[in-house]
Amino acid sequence: MHTIKTMFALTTAFFLSVFPHSARAEDVRIGFVNGLSGPIAETAQDILKVSRAYVEQVNASGGVHGRKLVLVARDDQYDPGKTAALVEDVIVNDKVVALVNSAGTAPIIAVIKSGVLAHHKVPLVGVFSGSAALRGPGSAEIFHTRPTYGEEVLKIARLASTLGLRRIAVLYQEDAFGQGILQSVAEGEKKFNLEVILKAGYHPGTRDFAAQAKAIVAAHPQAVFMMGVPDSTYQFVKAWDAPTGYAQLYTLSFVTSQKLAEIAGEAKARGIGISQVVPNPNSTVLPLMKDYQSLLRSFYGKDIPSNPVTLEGYLNIRLVVEAIKAAGPNPSGDKVMQALAAMRDFRLGGYPIDFSGSKRTGSNYLDIAVVGRDARLLY
Repeated sequence: MHTIKTMFALTTAFFLSVFPHSARAEDVRIGFVNGLSGPIAETAQDILKVSRAYVEQVNASGGVHGRKLVLVARDDQYDPGKTAALVEDVIVNDKVVALVNSAGTAPIIAVIKSGVLAHHKVPLVGVFSGSAALRGPGSAEIFHTRPTYGEEVLKIARLASTLGLRRIAVLYQEDAFGQGILQSVAEGEKKFNLEVILKAGYHPGTRDFAAQAKAIVAAHPQAVFMMGVPDSTYQFVKAWDAPTGYAQLYTLSFVTSQKLAEIAGEAKARGIGISQVVPNPNSTVLPLMKDYQSLLRSFYGKDIPSNPVTLEGYLNIRLVVEAIKAAGPNPSGDKVMQALAAMRDFRLGGYPIDFSGSKRTGSNYLDIAVVGRDARLLY
């Protein structure tokens, strides 16, 4: 008996040494590292909910190649000093074959600089950040499903210019994310003949925006580009006390209309323009949206809000699962990465994704929605 146990242990050790990032025999693991507490907690929690819901739905249908999927979550608190270590933890100790739905420019820059994804050959699919810094050298393991912030900002700038709104005030976060935003705003200013009359910065984690709101009102802009993280944007709009129609407000895609109305009030939220990187989640044109809505109506989708953020999270986790399927019955990080890179003119529920060759931005969908009555997005 002792000899049999010893042989089993040696065989297991040999398997793990040869396939260090293969899933355990009983399951296939996917990592989720995001700011589940801290300034983006509300958004991160919703993304985690929809990711788990889809994993549970897949498992209820037999899993992938007969194996159960497990989502392993870690909270980096939106702290760049913690993200890389937590990513390495889920790769080394939990043997994940991919990571999904991370967020934040600074946290993911830290991951890139650490080289942890490249060292272990494990992909990250879907980052809730459009920073161009996440698409440069050293980021080949990151597969994006949204355009850059620069493209979002230019879309907003183009619309503002078309509407004759040339005097612009900018709210921005004082970190790497904010600096990238300011560069894009400067490009839009030049390209569309705008004039940035005020840049109002704030420190990450700020909750009181009375000073920034007062300064921007006093500057008399025609439009305000609110380029903060979601909670900061909500708190700024709550503090905004200018008369209706004083200036047109715009913000970025990770802001949800429901949370905006909940925190700032429906009256203040109405009319705000929000750039969008996925189609209207209430649309029934593509099977992807139909499947998403079906998930939200199911037992697994309880308490998940229907909005572009959770749709994007759903798209990303579904894309990871498709790559795991394509990687075969014994997936590894490297095999999953190869499966993603082979997605040329791929259709995910009818939605086009293309990672062909060295391309790492699979979709460039862009639109601008306006918050309407009952916080519904119109686009």
